[in-house]
Amino acid sequence: MRRLFLSCSFLFLASCVALAATYKNPVLVMDFSDPDVCAGPDGKFYMTASSFGGLPGLPVLVSEDLVNWSYAGYALKEHPFPTESPEHGNAVWAPSIRYRKDRGAFVIYWGDPDRGIYRISAKNPAGPWSSPRLVKKGLGIIDVCPLYDDDGRVYLIHAWANSRARLNSVLTVLELDANETAPLGEETLVYDGVPEGNFTTEGPKFYKKDGEYWVMFPAGGVGSGWEVAMRSKSPYGPYESRTILAQGKTKINGPHQGGWVRNAAGEDWFIHFSDRDAYGRIVYLEPMAWREDGWPVIGVDEDGDGCGEPVEEYEMPKSLSGESKGQWQYPQLDDEFDTNTLGPQWQWLGKSYQQAGFPTTQGFFRLYTTPVAGAWESASSISVPFSQFAKVSSGPNTWNTPNLLVQKFPAFAFAATMKAQVGAKQDSEEGGIIVQGMNYARLGLKSRGDGFDVVYTECIKADKGKPETSTVLDTVDATVIGAGLRTAKVRDIWLRVDVAPGAIPPKGLAPEPICTFSYSFDGQTWKTAPKTFTASQGKWIGATIGMFAFSAPDCKDRGWLDADWFRIERREDVH
Repeated sequence: MRRLFLSCSFLFLASCVALAATYKNPVLVMDFSDPDVCAGPDGKFYMTASSFGGLPGLPVLVSEDLVNWSYAGYALKEHPFPTESPEHGNAVWAPSIRYRKDRGAFVIYWGDPDRGIYRISAKNPAGPWSSPRLVKKGLGIIDVCPLYDDDGRVYLIHAWANSRARLNSVLTVLELDANETAPLGEETLVYDGVPEGNFTTEGPKFYKKDGEYWVMFPAGGVGSGWEVAMRSKSPYGPYESRTILAQGKTKINGPHQGGWVRNAAGEDWFIHFSDRDAYGRIVYLEPMAWREDGWPVIGVDEDGDGCGEPVEEYEMPKSLSGESKGQWQYPQLDDEFDTNTLGPQWQWLGKSYQQAGFPTTQGFFRLYTTPVAGAWESASSISVPFSQFAKVSSGPNTWNTPNLLVQKFPAFAFAATMKAQVGAKQDSEEGGIIVQGMNYARLGLKSRGDGFDVVYTECIKADKGKPETSTVLDTVDATVIGAGLRTAKVRDIWLRVDVAPGAIPPKGLAPEPICTFSYSFDGQTWKTAPKTFTASQGKWIGATIGMFAFSAPDCKDRGWLDADWFRIERREDVH
């Protein structure tokens, strides 16, 4: 009888454990900088994030439980201004996403620090989205968020970029007309963080609860800051403020900029990022509660002082079904290129020329060779001939070359493998796999004579215009085919990058990503490049990985890279 009782007890405990499913932070080891989230009328949650100069821009992700995310699409097809060189670190800063119930539409606002406040909308978060509208022109306006008040009035709150406006740590509020097309009246200063010690106040999110206006914002800087809430009876203040989330004793540095959302079960949650250097600004989910004194607290507040600390593991939010299923879904990483639509994980690093590459229904994506840019001056016309890509100064590198097709690092440790065929009509045409940041490295086939060289290339401080260096690792023959005005030569190759976390540098926030490149001519026997490469972040983004196809500036007949498939294996994450 005792044995039966013990067995039943264990079964009961096991069922309790099964019911109390947990998630682990970060929920996304991917660079979704400045995330914001809202609940849709379907009960699902929709998140967007800064995309800066990448295109398509403004990713929209969807989730039923705030832990498991997939791509719904992108809200921005092209930037609303002509550009030649990639907009590294510019363009789309800290967007906010809201569902406007009275119009039945999703709305995204963002601040472009060089142009002003933009707005787009859509009935379906998967698109199509409207063309961007410049709501207010201005320099240094960033981190914009709307509030749709109960009386139909529309307010915007935003921060200011010191790099453009010579003004920061300041939040201002303005009212828009009902159709959100233009400001009404002047802006009002509602908060200056400096007197309260909240330097680098930015990224505000605007809410209303129980008749009070709430603003939640980060301060203290990206790497080591904290989250603040402030409340008032009026959208214009005066506001009182309190710190509600900080790193404390945890190893989750600078819990920064995010959004509050409530699920159908009445649970409150907060999405934010933590900066991890080359891995980017990765996504965390925190429980949120409202204290008896009316103030929110984010994370776990063990000492009851009203300021929480981030959680490493916590009970799952309730999903649409009311169940807590645990972590099981991740945004798409692999692409077999079997359809005429690119997977949603891919972005161009800049405005890509239409003829840069095309999906096919033949089982591959074709990327045509484009000249590698030097520190060139962009021409005024977007129809600039390819020959104008190379106004060389200190030397060619890929920093200003827009036609790089890349995706985010998806984990602290992973392997990315690609099978491709490189085709060339002239010498120096090259295609392969690349890890891109302010430092970059790539491995691929480069045309020479009757065959190809296997070439490993590195560039350190590419953003400073430094030239790249290349090493020939191998030589291989090619197959000649008829193509266009000239015959072409082709060769299959398998390429791989293994990424593993190395040491944390003295002033670093995360381990350095150590990249090992390797190649194979049959997919079975692999050869490894003789040196490793340490990946670095881009401008306000993490390192990216993807594919390239380059040529010399005077190329008159373009070669290509046909990507058969691109697959990523995520390994156990190290936080």
